[in-house]
Amino acid sequence: MINTKKMAFASFLLLWIFTTIALFPQTKINGSEEQIVCVDDTTNSKSNLKDLIRLVAYNKIEEVSNGEYIKGTWEEVKNAKKSKITYWSYPTGVSLYALQRVYKILNDEKIINYVNNDLLISANVYEYLRWQKYKFGTIYNTQNLGKLWRLNMLDDCGVMGAALLESLMNFNLEPTTEIKQLVEIISNFVINVQARLYDKTFWRPKSPNSPSIWADDLFMSLPFLIKWSQYSKDKSYLTDAAYQVVSFASYLQDSIDGVWFHGYYVEKKERTCCKWGRGNGWVAIAITELLSALPENHKFYNQVLDIYKRQMSGIKKYQDDDGLWNQVLDHPELSFGTETSCSAQFAYAIARGINRGWLVKKNYINVINHALAGLKSRITKNGAINKVCKSTSLGDSLEYYNSRPIRDNDYHGNGLMLMALTEIYYLQKEYK
Repeated sequence: MINTKKMAFASFLLLWIFTTIALFPQTKINGSEEQIVCVDDTTNSKSNLKDLIRLVAYNKIEEVSNGEYIKGTWEEVKNAKKSKITYWSYPTGVSLYALQRVYKILNDEKIINYVNNDLLISANVYEYLRWQKYKFGTIYNTQNLGKLWRLNMLDDCGVMGAALLESLMNFNLEPTTEIKQLVEIISNFVINVQARLYDKTFWRPKSPNSPSIWADDLFMSLPFLIKWSQYSKDKSYLTDAAYQVVSFASYLQDSIDGVWFHGYYVEKKERTCCKWGRGNGWVAIAITELLSALPENHKFYNQVLDIYKRQMSGIKKYQDDDGLWNQVLDHPELSFGTETSCSAQFAYAIARGINRGWLVKKNYINVINHALAGLKSRITKNGAINKVCKSTSLGDSLEYYNSRPIRDNDYHGNGLMLMALTEIYYLQKEYK
């Protein structure tokens, strides 16, 4: 006769095992210990997505601290304790810009304190470098501010400047003398110094391959112009931003599929060879940011909206089977596989389009569901982002774009992933 106590224990054990499996689904490992694929990929899993946002955000937060700003002899300057700041660059600007949105979801003071402190200390270091230059005719060390110090293209200041203005206006960044000076220097560069064509379009006359217009520069300029318009209470800068979209589109947007070529060679009067993923992604985010701020009665609104819709329609058609997009959008047959950063950019632009009513939900919701599953597969257990293309110039051949190194944990990935996840979070919340 079977022992009833043993039967009861066995029943309890089985019940406990099944309950544990149901409550704590196992992580599926794909290829390595670092690769995490979330079991619950449904867009109704708001808590799961919120956890992913936290994971990716905390991977980006770094230690920052003031150093010594000794205004003495050259030897004292050289020996002064150096500040710790995040590398000043447009990918950092994207991350700070995204973390400001993450803060609105998580309400974690550690996140916004990191953003504000990094900006504040960067301004302090920059003022100290300016003092060194005035005092000694040179500087000792740029301390991660090399690109700000050179300040010769929109890459060097536009996105970081946008994050700076956003923190000043909405996240209680202290408007110190150093902060205000930096804001004025950036605004002067974008508005008065940055090169423009005869038709006022931003361009790069000293581009290494040929004088050219880069699709990237829409995002390197528009967020700042939008925020500067709000900060200065001058609507003309918002109009300038809208004009840039219309003008850039006339040079770069394909009239057939609505997707953009990466660049336009001004002297040759010809476009680059193909439609690079992240180049299109910069355009998609820039236009999305503009439409979010542009009044519907603005003279350029309908044109900008049409440009956006045509691009999103074309992007939708290029989505790969894994939910993501290829390095060269119009030549997927040459691709090594899909690339993460541009996929996050498109997911963000489409999700916001649904949220704001620019896109019809039923026509695009499956695109987002599929993209979200693919994006989740690129997030490691530590919150790093895999399969991200490194920095890319204009290229004259398909081989150039397709051979660009794809790296794990490249700094172009983190902020863009956060922008996509935060916007999809609101989409889930709305249509839950």
